[in-house]
Amino acid sequence: MPPGVRAVRPDPRDAALQATCPCVPVPRFGRQPPGGQGQRVLVARNGVFMEVTRPWLHCVLKLAELPQAPPLPYGDMREGIEFSFGVIPIAMLDEFVAHGRANLPNEVAGALIFSSVSNTLRLQMHEAIDSGPAGVRYRMPELAADESLAIDLHTHGRLPAFWSSTDDADDQGVKVCGVFGSLHLRRPTAAFRLAANGCFRPLAHPWQVEASEHEALDLEGRCPTLASMGFEEIDSRWNT
Repeated sequence: MPPGVRAVRPDPRDAALQATCPCVPVPRFGRQPPGGQGQRVLVARNGVFMEVTRPWLHCVLKLAELPQAPPLPYGDMREGIEFSFGVIPIAMLDEFVAHGRANLPNEVAGALIFSSVSNTLRLQMHEAIDSGPAGVRYRMPELAADESLAIDLHTHGRLPAFWSSTDDADDQGVKVCGVFGSLHLRRPTAAFRLAANGCFRPLAHPWQVEASEHEALDLEGRCPTLASMGFEEIDSRWNT
């Protein structure tokens, strides 16, 4: 340390916060070391990214662009989402939709729960405390030590699927969120997104392939492909 310069002791609160979300430069020539479970910020030549790792998920989301000049001595990074369980099983979503139809006109809620032991998902329907056509309050189930909520689901009854301000407030933490609406129609409407600590990314899904009776779901050009987002390939059931 240069003469006359006093050492500055970091505030332990800053140290604790930065330990939960460290900021890491992206190497230009070598490989990026794995970060382990949790969250970190990656500074790359082409932007600032957030990397989130959970037992069921690894994702990298772009938070901001960086100017081209001055050039930074970092490597490039790109967005990506990978589920450890493979693909989201459409059969379980069909089963959830069936529960929603059976409880019309009221809303229902549930989730796909991930087990890190079996590396599989299971459908959990939540117990409703209060449910009506405009909302549902429910009791969260107790999960086993190896389980975590991966995909949060609810319905909008006869209303179309959309993200309400209540949904935005509820969808904190890290999870995939799905909402189904227009359940009185032959083909329901739906919306899916990845929620990562307040950062939302729309996800492509099978129910957007065909316009609903109410409106077309115009997500082309701003949603990734089904396969890249972890959904099974759409079979003939979704094309009729």
